[in-house]
Amino acid sequence: MKMDIEAIISGMTLEEKAGQLVMSSFVDRYEVPADMDALLRSGAVGSILYFSGCNVIDPLQLRNLTEKVQASARANRFGIPAFVAIDQEGGQLAPITQGVSIGPGNMALAAIRDEAEAERASFENGRITGEELAAIGITTCFAPVVDLCYEEGLPVKDNRYFGSDPARAGKLAAAFIRGLNSAGVMSCAKHFPGQRNVDIDSHFELDVIPYSVEDMMKREWVPFKAAIEAEVSMMMTLHAGFTAIDPTNTPATLSKPILEGMLKGKLGFKGLVVSDDIQMKPIKDKYGIEGALVKCIAAGVDVVIVSGGVNEANRYIADGVRSGELPEERLNEAVRKVLEYKKASVKDRVPSAGTVKRTCGSPRNLAAVRKTAERSVTLVRNDAGLLPLRNVPKDARVSIIRPTMGRLMMSDNTNFYPFDFKDVFSRYFSNVYEYAVGLQPNETESVGLQPNETEFLGASDWAFMTDFVVFCTYNAYKWPEQLRLLEAVRAFATDKKLVVVALRSPADLAVIPADVKTLAATYGVAESSLHALARVLRGDAVPDGMLPVGVGNGAVPRGTGLRGWH
Repeated sequence: MKMDIEAIISGMTLEEKAGQLVMSSFVDRYEVPADMDALLRSGAVGSILYFSGCNVIDPLQLRNLTEKVQASARANRFGIPAFVAIDQEGGQLAPITQGVSIGPGNMALAAIRDEAEAERASFENGRITGEELAAIGITTCFAPVVDLCYEEGLPVKDNRYFGSDPARAGKLAAAFIRGLNSAGVMSCAKHFPGQRNVDIDSHFELDVIPYSVEDMMKREWVPFKAAIEAEVSMMMTLHAGFTAIDPTNTPATLSKPILEGMLKGKLGFKGLVVSDDIQMKPIKDKYGIEGALVKCIAAGVDVVIVSGGVNEANRYIADGVRSGELPEERLNEAVRKVLEYKKASVKDRVPSAGTVKRTCGSPRNLAAVRKTAERSVTLVRNDAGLLPLRNVPKDARVSIIRPTMGRLMMSDNTNFYPFDFKDVFSRYFSNVYEYAVGLQPNETESVGLQPNETEFLGASDWAFMTDFVVFCTYNAYKWPEQLRLLEAVRAFATDKKLVVVALRSPADLAVIPADVKTLAATYGVAESSLHALARVLRGDAVPDGMLPVGVGNGAVPRGTGLRGWH
Protein backbone atom coordinates (compact mmCIF):
# COMPACT_ATOMS: atom_id res chain seq x y z
CA MET A 1 0.00 0.00 0.00
CA LYS A 2 1.11 3.59 -0.59
CA MET A 3 2.14 5.51 2.52
CA ASP A 4 4.44 8.49 3.10
CA ILE A 5 5.62 7.42 6.53
CA GLU A 6 7.66 10.49 7.44
CA ALA A 7 4.91 12.86 6.35
CA ILE A 8 2.38 10.92 8.43
CA ILE A 9 4.55 10.93 11.54
CA SER A 10 5.25 14.64 11.25
CA GLY A 11 1.52 15.35 11.02
CA MET A 12 0.42 13.15 13.91
CA THR A 13 -0.54 14.25 17.38
CA LEU A 14 1.01 12.39 20.31
CA GLU A 15 -2.29 10.56 20.81
CA GLU A 16 -2.35 9.42 17.19
CA LYS A 17 1.23 8.21 17.35
CA ALA A 18 0.48 6.35 20.56
CA GLY A 19 -2.62 4.76 19.04
CA GLN A 20 -0.52 3.00 16.42
CA LEU A 21 1.20 1.10 19.23
CA VAL A 22 -2.02 -0.13 20.85
CA MET A 23 -3.44 -3.56 20.01
CA SER A 24 -6.87 -4.07 21.57
CA SER A 25 -9.78 -6.49 21.37
CA PHE A 26 -13.56 -6.45 21.48
CA VAL A 27 -16.51 -8.78 21.94
CA ASP A 28 -18.66 -9.16 18.83
CA ARG A 29 -18.79 -11.58 15.94
CA TYR A 30 -20.61 -9.56 13.29
CA GLU A 31 -20.04 -5.85 13.94
CA VAL A 32 -17.36 -3.58 15.31
CA PRO A 33 -18.88 -2.24 18.56
CA ALA A 34 -19.51 1.51 18.63
CA ASP A 35 -16.78 2.25 21.17
CA MET A 36 -14.14 0.28 19.23
CA ASP A 37 -15.31 1.79 15.95
CA ALA A 38 -14.72 5.24 17.41
CA LEU A 39 -11.27 4.26 18.72
CA LEU A 40 -10.20 2.90 15.34
CA ARG A 41 -11.57 5.86 13.41
CA SER A 42 -9.84 8.37 15.66
CA GLY A 43 -6.54 6.50 15.51
CA ALA A 44 -6.62 5.71 19.24
CA VAL A 45 -6.21 1.98 18.46
CA GLY A 46 -3.97 0.71 15.67
CA SER A 47 -4.37 -3.07 15.85
CA ILE A 48 -6.94 -5.71 16.79
CA LEU A 49 -6.47 -9.15 18.33
CA TYR A 50 -9.18 -11.77 17.79
CA PHE A 51 -10.11 -14.33 20.45
CA SER A 52 -12.08 -17.52 19.86
CA GLY A 53 -14.98 -16.93 22.22
CA CYS A 54 -15.17 -13.20 21.51
CA ASN A 55 -15.01 -13.00 17.74
CA VAL A 56 -14.89 -16.31 15.88
CA ILE A 57 -17.57 -18.51 14.36
CA ASP A 58 -16.15 -19.56 10.99
CA PRO A 59 -13.82 -18.22 8.27
CA LEU A 60 -16.45 -16.44 6.19
CA GLN A 61 -17.98 -14.71 9.22
CA LEU A 62 -14.51 -13.68 10.38
CA ARG A 63 -13.61 -12.38 6.93
CA ASN A 64 -16.69 -10.15 6.96
CA LEU A 65 -15.84 -8.89 10.45
CA THR A 66 -12.26 -8.19 9.38
CA GLU A 67 -13.49 -6.11 6.44
CA LYS A 68 -15.47 -3.97 8.88
CA VAL A 69 -12.47 -3.64 11.22
CA GLN A 70 -10.31 -2.40 8.35
CA ALA A 71 -13.02 0.00 7.15
CA SER A 72 -13.13 1.54 10.63
CA ALA A 73 -9.32 1.68 10.87
CA ARG A 74 -8.83 3.26 7.44
CA ALA A 75 -11.31 5.98 8.38
CA ASN A 76 -8.61 7.63 10.50
CA ARG A 77 -7.37 10.85 8.97
CA PHE A 78 -4.22 9.20 7.56
CA GLY A 79 -5.96 6.14 6.12
CA ILE A 80 -3.72 3.78 8.09
CA PRO A 81 -4.99 0.17 8.22
CA ALA A 82 -4.86 -2.10 11.27
CA PHE A 83 -2.83 -5.14 12.06
CA VAL A 84 -5.40 -7.89 12.67
CA ALA A 85 -3.89 -10.72 14.71
CA ILE A 86 -4.85 -14.16 16.03
CA ASP A 87 -3.11 -17.02 17.90
CA GLN A 88 -3.72 -19.69 15.23
CA GLU A 89 -0.91 -21.96 16.40
CA GLY A 90 -2.44 -25.35 15.62
CA GLY A 91 -2.61 -28.23 18.08
CA GLN A 92 -4.25 -27.11 21.30
CA LEU A 93 -4.61 -23.42 20.36
CA ALA A 94 -6.50 -22.59 17.18
CA PRO A 95 -9.20 -19.96 17.78
CA ILE A 96 -10.67 -20.63 14.32
CA THR A 97 -11.89 -24.15 15.03
CA GLN A 98 -13.92 -25.05 11.97
CA GLY A 99 -13.73 -24.54 8.23
CA VAL A 100 -9.92 -24.28 8.30
CA SER A 101 -6.97 -26.68 8.18
CA ILE A 102 -5.63 -27.03 11.72
CA GLY A 103 -2.22 -28.64 12.00
CA PRO A 104 -1.44 -31.07 14.84
CA GLY A 105 0.77 -28.60 16.73
CA ASN A 106 4.44 -28.03 17.43
CA MET A 107 5.13 -31.17 19.44
CA ALA A 108 3.62 -33.33 16.72
CA LEU A 109 5.80 -31.61 14.12
CA ALA A 110 8.84 -32.33 16.28
CA ALA A 111 7.77 -35.98 16.59
CA ILE A 112 8.33 -36.55 12.87
CA ARG A 113 11.46 -38.68 12.96
CA ASP A 114 13.34 -37.56 9.83
CA GLU A 115 14.62 -34.03 10.42
CA ALA A 116 14.39 -32.90 6.80
CA GLU A 117 10.83 -34.24 6.56
CA ALA A 118 9.95 -32.52 9.85
CA GLU A 119 11.26 -29.19 8.51
CA ARG A 120 9.28 -29.60 5.29
CA ALA A 121 6.14 -30.38 7.31
CA SER A 122 6.70 -27.39 9.58
CA PHE A 123 7.11 -25.08 6.58
CA GLU A 124 4.00 -26.53 4.97
CA ASN A 125 1.93 -26.15 8.15
CA GLY A 126 3.09 -22.54 8.44
CA ARG A 127 2.32 -21.88 4.78
CA ILE A 128 -1.16 -23.42 5.00
CA THR A 129 -1.97 -21.51 8.19
CA GLY A 130 -0.74 -18.29 6.57
CA GLU A 131 -2.58 -18.90 3.31
CA GLU A 132 -5.89 -19.45 5.08
CA LEU A 133 -5.45 -16.51 7.46
CA ALA A 134 -4.53 -14.27 4.53
CA ALA A 135 -7.74 -15.33 2.76
CA ILE A 136 -9.70 -14.15 5.81
CA GLY A 137 -7.80 -10.85 5.83
CA ILE A 138 -5.84 -11.55 9.02
CA THR A 139 -2.42 -9.94 8.81
CA THR A 140 -0.62 -11.45 11.79
CA CYS A 141 -0.34 -14.92 13.32
CA PHE A 142 1.04 -15.07 16.84
CA ALA A 143 2.97 -18.27 16.14
CA PRO A 144 5.12 -20.21 16.59
CA VAL A 145 5.87 -20.83 20.25
CA VAL A 146 9.64 -21.36 20.42
CA ASP A 147 9.97 -21.96 24.15
CA LEU A 148 11.65 -25.24 25.08
CA CYS A 149 10.38 -27.99 27.33
CA TYR A 150 12.70 -30.02 29.52
CA GLU A 151 13.23 -33.63 30.44
CA GLU A 152 13.90 -32.89 34.08
CA GLY A 153 11.58 -31.31 36.61
CA LEU A 154 7.84 -30.94 36.10
CA PRO A 155 6.01 -32.99 33.46
CA VAL A 156 5.25 -31.38 30.11
CA LYS A 157 1.60 -30.36 30.35
CA ASP A 158 0.79 -29.29 26.79
CA ASN A 159 1.91 -29.63 23.18
CA ARG A 160 2.87 -26.07 22.21
CA TYR A 161 6.61 -26.84 22.32
CA PHE A 162 8.88 -28.19 19.58
CA GLY A 163 10.51 -30.43 22.19
CA SER A 164 13.63 -30.29 24.32
CA ASP A 165 16.36 -30.21 21.64
CA PRO A 166 17.27 -26.52 21.08
CA ALA A 167 18.79 -27.02 17.62
CA ARG A 168 15.87 -29.08 16.32
CA ALA A 169 13.36 -26.66 17.84
CA GLY A 170 15.15 -23.79 16.10
CA LYS A 171 15.06 -25.48 12.70
CA LEU A 172 11.37 -26.32 12.97
CA ALA A 173 10.49 -22.85 14.25
CA ALA A 174 12.42 -21.23 11.39
CA ALA A 175 10.63 -23.44 8.87
CA PHE A 176 7.19 -22.57 10.26
CA ILE A 177 8.10 -18.86 10.18
CA ARG A 178 9.24 -19.08 6.58
CA GLY A 179 5.95 -20.79 5.75
CA LEU A 180 3.88 -18.00 7.31
CA ASN A 181 6.02 -15.33 5.69
CA SER A 182 5.70 -16.98 2.26
CA ALA A 183 1.93 -16.60 2.51
CA GLY A 184 2.25 -12.88 3.27
CA VAL A 185 1.24 -13.20 6.93
CA MET A 186 3.38 -11.73 9.69
CA SER A 187 4.90 -14.31 12.03
CA CYS A 188 5.65 -14.01 15.75
CA ALA A 189 8.07 -16.03 17.89
CA LYS A 190 7.09 -16.26 21.54
CA HIS A 191 7.76 -15.81 24.46
CA PHE A 192 11.10 -14.00 24.89
CA PRO A 193 13.33 -14.56 26.85
CA GLY A 194 11.92 -18.09 27.14
CA GLN A 195 9.05 -19.53 29.14
CA ARG A 196 10.19 -22.23 31.53
CA ASN A 197 8.42 -25.53 32.10
CA VAL A 198 7.34 -24.63 35.61
CA ASP A 199 4.07 -24.71 37.49
CA ILE A 200 3.71 -20.95 37.03
CA ASP A 201 1.28 -19.40 34.56
CA SER A 202 2.36 -15.91 33.52
CA HIS A 203 -1.32 -14.98 33.20
CA PHE A 204 -1.45 -15.04 37.00
CA GLU A 205 2.02 -14.87 38.57
CA LEU A 206 5.57 -13.77 37.83
CA ASP A 207 8.29 -16.30 37.11
CA VAL A 208 11.97 -15.40 37.54
CA ILE A 209 14.47 -17.10 35.21
CA PRO A 210 17.43 -18.35 37.28
CA TYR A 211 19.86 -19.16 34.45
CA SER A 212 22.96 -17.33 33.25
CA VAL A 213 23.23 -15.58 29.88
CA GLU A 214 25.63 -18.35 28.80
CA ASP A 215 23.03 -20.99 29.67
CA MET A 216 20.36 -19.14 27.69
CA MET A 217 22.65 -18.77 24.67
CA LYS A 218 23.20 -22.53 24.62
CA ARG A 219 19.57 -23.52 25.17
CA GLU A 220 16.58 -21.15 25.29
CA TRP A 221 17.88 -18.62 22.81
CA VAL A 222 18.90 -21.08 20.11
CA PRO A 223 15.33 -21.19 18.72
CA PHE A 224 14.94 -17.43 19.14
CA LYS A 225 18.14 -16.82 17.16
CA ALA A 226 16.91 -19.23 14.47
CA ALA A 227 13.64 -17.28 14.32
CA ILE A 228 15.55 -14.02 13.88
CA GLU A 229 17.61 -15.53 11.07
CA ALA A 230 14.37 -16.69 9.42
CA GLU A 231 13.20 -13.04 9.44
CA VAL A 232 10.42 -13.45 11.95
CA SER A 233 8.22 -10.34 11.87
CA MET A 234 7.49 -10.04 15.58
CA MET A 235 8.86 -11.23 18.90
CA MET A 236 6.43 -11.51 21.80
CA THR A 237 7.67 -10.80 25.31
CA LEU A 238 7.18 -12.89 28.43
CA HIS A 239 6.05 -11.50 31.76
CA ALA A 240 9.01 -12.98 33.64
CA GLY A 241 12.05 -11.57 35.37
CA PHE A 242 15.60 -12.51 34.37
CA THR A 243 18.04 -11.76 37.15
CA ALA A 244 21.21 -12.26 35.11
CA ILE A 245 20.33 -9.33 32.81
CA ASP A 246 18.08 -7.22 35.00
CA PRO A 247 18.80 -7.71 38.74
CA THR A 248 15.62 -5.79 39.60
CA ASN A 249 13.62 -8.74 38.21
CA THR A 250 11.44 -6.33 36.28
CA PRO A 251 9.31 -8.44 33.90
CA ALA A 252 10.94 -8.73 30.46
CA THR A 253 7.99 -6.85 28.95
CA LEU A 254 9.03 -3.75 30.92
CA SER A 255 12.80 -4.29 31.05
CA LYS A 256 15.05 -2.16 28.86
CA PRO A 257 18.15 -4.27 29.58
CA ILE A 258 16.31 -7.38 28.35
CA LEU A 259 14.57 -5.88 25.31
CA GLU A 260 16.90 -3.12 24.10
CA GLY A 261 20.12 -4.52 25.50
CA MET A 262 19.72 -8.23 24.80
CA LEU A 263 16.96 -8.87 22.24
CA LYS A 264 17.60 -5.91 19.95
CA GLY A 265 21.26 -5.42 20.88
CA LYS A 266 23.11 -8.67 21.38
CA LEU A 267 20.70 -10.94 19.48
CA GLY A 268 20.18 -8.36 16.73
CA PHE A 269 16.40 -8.52 16.36
CA LYS A 270 15.20 -5.82 13.94
CA GLY A 271 11.48 -6.59 13.77
CA LEU A 272 8.54 -5.55 15.93
CA VAL A 273 8.56 -6.31 19.64
CA VAL A 274 5.03 -7.05 20.83
CA SER A 275 4.07 -7.43 24.47
CA ASP A 276 1.98 -10.26 25.79
CA ASP A 277 -1.28 -8.88 27.17
CA ILE A 278 -0.47 -6.32 29.86
CA GLN A 279 -3.86 -7.00 31.44
CA MET A 280 -2.28 -10.14 32.89
CA LYS A 281 -2.16 -10.16 36.67
CA PRO A 282 1.64 -9.88 37.28
CA ILE A 283 1.75 -6.66 35.22
CA LYS A 284 -1.57 -5.05 36.03
CA ASP A 285 -1.39 -5.59 39.78
CA LYS A 286 2.10 -4.14 40.28
CA TYR A 287 2.40 -1.44 37.62
CA GLY A 288 -1.19 -0.61 36.69
CA ILE A 289 -2.29 -0.39 33.07
CA GLU A 290 -1.23 3.24 32.74
CA GLY A 291 2.23 2.66 34.18
CA ALA A 292 2.77 -0.57 32.26
CA LEU A 293 1.87 1.03 28.91
CA VAL A 294 4.50 3.72 29.29
CA LYS A 295 7.19 1.52 30.83
CA CYS A 296 7.00 -1.24 28.25
CA ILE A 297 7.29 1.16 25.29
CA ALA A 298 10.19 2.92 26.98
CA ALA A 299 11.80 -0.51 27.43
CA GLY A 300 11.58 -1.34 23.72
CA VAL A 301 8.08 -2.71 23.02
CA ASP A 302 6.64 -1.50 19.71
CA VAL A 303 3.11 -2.92 19.92
CA VAL A 304 1.33 -3.28 23.26
CA ILE A 305 -1.49 -5.78 23.68
CA VAL A 306 -4.03 -4.37 26.08
CA SER A 307 -7.20 -6.41 25.76
CA GLY A 308 -10.57 -4.71 25.54
CA GLY A 309 -11.98 -2.22 28.01
CA VAL A 310 -9.05 0.23 28.19
CA ASN A 311 -10.27 3.03 25.94
CA GLU A 312 -7.67 5.60 26.93
CA ALA A 313 -4.51 3.56 26.36
CA ASN A 314 -3.18 5.98 23.74
CA ARG A 315 -3.75 8.96 26.03
CA TYR A 316 -1.81 7.25 28.83
CA ILE A 317 1.12 6.77 26.44
CA ALA A 318 0.93 10.36 25.20
CA ASP A 319 0.86 11.62 28.78
CA GLY A 320 3.99 9.56 29.42
CA VAL A 321 5.74 11.55 26.70
CA ARG A 322 4.53 14.84 28.14
CA SER A 323 5.75 13.88 31.61
CA GLY A 324 9.18 12.92 30.28
CA GLU A 325 8.89 9.28 31.31
CA LEU A 326 8.75 8.17 27.66
CA PRO A 327 11.11 9.94 25.22
CA GLU A 328 9.31 11.08 22.09
CA GLU A 329 12.21 9.71 20.04
CA ARG A 330 11.40 6.21 21.33
CA LEU A 331 7.71 6.74 20.52
CA ASN A 332 8.58 7.92 16.99
CA GLU A 333 10.93 4.97 16.50
CA ALA A 334 8.18 2.50 17.37
CA VAL A 335 5.56 4.28 15.24
CA ARG A 336 7.93 4.32 12.26
CA LYS A 337 8.55 0.62 12.55
CA VAL A 338 4.82 -0.15 12.87
CA LEU A 339 4.04 1.92 9.78
CA GLU A 340 6.85 0.30 7.81
CA TYR A 341 5.41 -3.15 8.54
CA LYS A 342 1.89 -2.02 7.74
CA LYS A 343 3.06 -0.57 4.44
CA ALA A 344 4.79 -3.82 3.53
CA SER A 345 2.33 -6.36 4.93
CA VAL A 346 -1.26 -5.07 4.99
CA LYS A 347 -3.15 -5.49 1.73
CA ASP A 348 -5.30 -2.72 0.31
CA ARG A 349 -8.41 -4.90 0.43
CA VAL A 350 -9.67 -7.88 2.39
CA PRO A 351 -9.94 -10.85 -0.01
CA SER A 352 -13.35 -11.80 -1.37
CA ALA A 353 -15.77 -14.28 0.15
CA GLY A 354 -15.03 -16.53 -2.79
CA THR A 355 -11.35 -16.60 -1.87
CA VAL A 356 -12.27 -17.73 1.65
CA LYS A 357 -14.45 -20.54 0.30
CA ARG A 358 -11.79 -21.74 -2.14
CA THR A 359 -8.88 -21.53 0.29
CA CYS A 360 -9.90 -22.27 3.86
CA GLY A 361 -10.15 -25.96 4.67
CA SER A 362 -9.48 -26.91 1.04
CA PRO A 363 -9.08 -30.65 0.32
CA ARG A 364 -5.42 -30.06 -0.51
CA ASN A 365 -4.70 -28.26 2.75
CA LEU A 366 -6.62 -30.74 4.88
CA ALA A 367 -4.78 -33.63 3.27
CA ALA A 368 -1.45 -31.96 3.97
CA VAL A 369 -2.04 -31.35 7.68
CA ARG A 370 -3.42 -34.85 8.11
CA LYS A 371 -0.33 -36.28 6.45
CA THR A 372 1.81 -34.30 8.88
CA ALA A 373 -0.15 -35.71 11.79
CA GLU A 374 0.20 -39.26 10.47
CA ARG A 375 3.98 -39.00 10.47
CA SER A 376 3.91 -37.81 14.08
CA VAL A 377 1.85 -40.59 15.68
CA THR A 378 4.21 -42.47 17.99
CA LEU A 379 3.71 -46.16 18.63
CA VAL A 380 5.51 -46.89 21.89
CA ARG A 381 4.57 -50.56 22.28
CA ASN A 382 2.86 -53.18 20.13
CA ASP A 383 3.86 -56.15 22.24
CA ALA A 384 0.64 -58.11 21.68
CA GLY A 385 0.85 -57.69 17.91
CA LEU A 386 -2.60 -56.14 17.96
CA LEU A 387 -1.84 -53.47 15.38
CA PRO A 388 -2.57 -52.86 12.61
CA LEU A 389 -6.31 -53.55 12.66
CA ARG A 390 -6.37 -54.14 8.91
CA ASN A 391 -8.60 -57.18 8.93
CA VAL A 392 -11.21 -56.08 11.45
CA PRO A 393 -14.52 -57.76 10.53
CA LYS A 394 -17.07 -55.36 9.17
CA ASP A 395 -19.39 -55.95 12.09
CA ALA A 396 -16.66 -55.58 14.72
CA ARG A 397 -17.49 -53.02 17.39
CA VAL A 398 -14.86 -50.41 18.30
CA SER A 399 -15.33 -48.35 21.45
CA ILE A 400 -13.44 -45.17 22.28
CA ILE A 401 -13.28 -44.38 26.00
CA ARG A 402 -11.92 -40.92 26.68
CA PRO A 403 -12.09 -37.93 29.02
CA THR A 404 -14.03 -34.83 28.03
CA MET A 405 -11.74 -32.30 26.38
CA GLY A 406 -11.47 -29.72 29.12
CA ARG A 407 -9.52 -26.47 28.93
CA LEU A 408 -6.43 -27.27 30.98
CA MET A 409 -4.70 -23.88 30.73
CA MET A 410 -5.35 -20.35 29.48
CA SER A 411 -3.68 -20.94 26.10
CA ASP A 412 -5.98 -23.79 25.16
CA ASN A 413 -9.22 -23.95 23.23
CA THR A 414 -9.61 -27.67 22.59
CA ASN A 415 -12.92 -27.45 24.46
CA PHE A 416 -14.25 -25.52 21.43
CA TYR A 417 -13.27 -28.14 18.85
CA PRO A 418 -16.59 -29.05 17.21
CA PHE A 419 -16.06 -32.74 16.31
CA ASP A 420 -16.45 -36.01 18.18
CA PHE A 421 -14.03 -38.91 18.08
CA LYS A 422 -16.85 -41.05 16.71
CA ASP A 423 -17.27 -38.67 13.75
CA VAL A 424 -13.65 -39.20 12.76
CA PHE A 425 -13.25 -42.92 13.54
CA SER A 426 -16.49 -43.79 11.72
CA ARG A 427 -14.74 -42.91 8.47
CA TYR A 428 -12.38 -45.84 9.06
CA PHE A 429 -14.36 -48.37 11.12
CA SER A 430 -17.96 -49.47 10.59
CA ASN A 431 -19.29 -49.71 14.15
CA VAL A 432 -17.84 -47.04 16.42
CA TYR A 433 -19.03 -46.13 19.91
CA GLU A 434 -17.75 -43.24 21.99
CA TYR A 435 -17.93 -42.99 25.76
CA ALA A 436 -16.69 -39.72 27.29
CA VAL A 437 -16.15 -39.42 31.02
CA GLY A 438 -16.88 -36.03 32.54
CA LEU A 439 -15.13 -33.33 34.49
CA GLN A 440 -15.63 -33.78 38.19
CA PRO A 441 -14.11 -31.71 41.05
CA ASN A 442 -11.80 -33.49 43.46
CA GLU A 443 -10.26 -32.56 46.80
CA THR A 444 -7.13 -30.82 45.48
CA GLU A 445 -8.29 -29.26 42.21
CA SER A 446 -11.18 -26.90 41.52
CA VAL A 447 -11.76 -28.97 38.41
CA GLY A 448 -9.99 -32.12 37.32
CA LEU A 449 -10.30 -34.96 34.86
CA GLN A 450 -11.82 -37.35 37.41
CA PRO A 451 -14.37 -39.94 36.27
CA ASN A 452 -17.06 -40.74 38.81
CA GLU A 453 -18.21 -44.18 39.90
CA THR A 454 -21.11 -44.29 37.45
CA GLU A 455 -18.68 -43.61 34.63
CA PHE A 456 -16.44 -46.41 35.90
CA LEU A 457 -19.36 -48.77 35.44
CA GLY A 458 -20.22 -47.39 32.00
CA ALA A 459 -16.64 -47.64 30.74
CA SER A 460 -16.41 -51.21 32.02
CA ASP A 461 -19.63 -52.08 30.17
CA TRP A 462 -18.24 -50.77 26.89
CA ALA A 463 -14.96 -52.61 27.45
CA PHE A 464 -16.89 -55.84 27.93
CA MET A 465 -19.33 -55.41 25.02
CA THR A 466 -17.07 -54.21 22.23
CA ASP A 467 -14.49 -56.11 20.19
CA PHE A 468 -11.77 -53.44 20.29
CA VAL A 469 -11.20 -50.70 22.85
CA VAL A 470 -9.28 -47.44 22.33
CA PHE A 471 -8.69 -46.05 25.82
CA CYS A 472 -7.46 -42.44 25.82
CA THR A 473 -5.71 -40.48 28.56
CA TYR A 474 -5.60 -36.69 28.80
CA ASN A 475 -2.85 -35.58 31.17
CA ALA A 476 -3.38 -38.57 33.43
CA TYR A 477 0.00 -37.83 35.05
CA LYS A 478 -1.82 -35.01 36.85
CA TRP A 479 -5.26 -36.61 37.17
CA PRO A 480 -4.40 -40.26 37.90
CA GLU A 481 -8.00 -41.32 38.47
CA GLN A 482 -7.91 -41.95 34.72
CA LEU A 483 -5.40 -44.71 35.44
CA ARG A 484 -7.78 -46.31 37.90
CA LEU A 485 -10.43 -46.19 35.20
CA LEU A 486 -7.95 -47.88 32.85
CA GLU A 487 -7.51 -50.72 35.32
CA ALA A 488 -11.29 -51.14 35.51
CA VAL A 489 -11.42 -51.32 31.72
CA ARG A 490 -8.55 -53.82 31.60
CA ALA A 491 -10.60 -56.20 33.72
CA PHE A 492 -12.80 -56.71 30.65
CA ALA A 493 -10.53 -55.69 27.72
CA THR A 494 -7.74 -58.19 27.14
CA ASP A 495 -4.41 -57.32 25.54
CA LYS A 496 -5.80 -58.64 22.26
CA LYS A 497 -8.37 -55.87 22.06
CA LEU A 498 -7.02 -52.89 24.04
CA VAL A 499 -5.10 -49.90 22.65
CA VAL A 500 -4.09 -47.14 25.09
CA VAL A 501 -3.39 -43.68 23.67
CA ALA A 502 -1.84 -40.67 25.41
CA LEU A 503 -3.76 -37.87 23.70
CA ARG A 504 -2.04 -34.77 25.02
CA SER A 505 0.99 -34.75 27.30
CA PRO A 506 3.62 -37.39 26.57
CA ALA A 507 4.21 -37.42 30.33
CA ASP A 508 1.32 -39.90 30.46
CA LEU A 509 3.61 -42.48 28.83
CA ALA A 510 5.63 -42.64 32.04
CA VAL A 511 2.62 -43.33 34.30
CA ILE A 512 0.59 -45.69 32.13
CA PRO A 513 1.32 -49.22 33.48
CA ALA A 514 4.36 -50.87 31.92
CA ASP A 515 2.40 -54.06 31.24
CA VAL A 516 0.02 -52.30 28.83
CA LYS A 517 0.88 -54.08 25.61
CA THR A 518 -0.30 -51.54 23.01
CA LEU A 519 0.54 -47.89 23.64
CA ALA A 520 0.65 -44.83 21.39
CA ALA A 521 0.82 -41.03 21.58
CA THR A 522 -0.72 -38.31 19.39
CA TYR A 523 0.42 -35.04 21.10
CA GLY A 524 -3.00 -33.46 20.82
CA VAL A 525 -6.63 -33.70 19.79
CA ALA A 526 -6.79 -31.52 16.69
CA GLU A 527 -8.99 -33.17 14.08
CA SER A 528 -5.91 -33.93 11.98
CA SER A 529 -4.43 -35.86 14.92
CA LEU A 530 -7.57 -37.97 15.32
CA HIS A 531 -7.62 -38.84 11.62
CA ALA A 532 -3.97 -39.77 11.91
CA LEU A 533 -4.61 -41.98 14.94
CA ALA A 534 -7.49 -43.81 13.23
CA ARG A 535 -5.45 -44.37 10.07
CA VAL A 536 -2.46 -45.68 12.02
CA LEU A 537 -4.62 -48.04 14.09
CA ARG A 538 -6.27 -49.42 10.96
CA GLY A 539 -2.97 -49.71 9.13
CA ASP A 540 -3.64 -47.12 6.43
CA ALA A 541 -0.53 -45.29 7.68
CA VAL A 542 2.60 -46.84 9.17
CA PRO A 543 3.73 -45.40 12.52
CA ASP A 544 7.13 -43.73 12.47
CA GLY A 545 6.90 -40.93 15.07
CA MET A 546 9.31 -40.51 17.94
CA LEU A 547 9.07 -38.84 21.31
CA PRO A 548 10.54 -35.28 21.00
CA VAL A 549 11.09 -34.94 24.76
CA GLY A 550 12.02 -37.53 27.34
CA VAL A 551 9.49 -38.01 30.16
CA GLY A 552 9.45 -39.55 33.59
CA ASN A 553 12.99 -38.39 34.42
CA GLY A 554 14.46 -40.81 31.92
CA ALA A 555 11.84 -43.54 32.17
CA VAL A 556 10.78 -42.94 28.56
CA PRO A 557 13.67 -41.29 26.69
CA ARG A 558 13.56 -38.84 23.81
CA GLY A 559 13.54 -40.74 20.53
CA THR A 560 11.26 -43.52 21.82
CA GLY A 561 8.93 -44.88 19.13
CA LEU A 562 8.66 -47.91 16.87
CA ARG A 563 9.50 -47.65 13.20
CA GLY A 564 6.61 -49.64 11.83
CA TRP A 565 4.80 -52.23 13.88
CA HIS A 566 7.75 -53.90 15.67
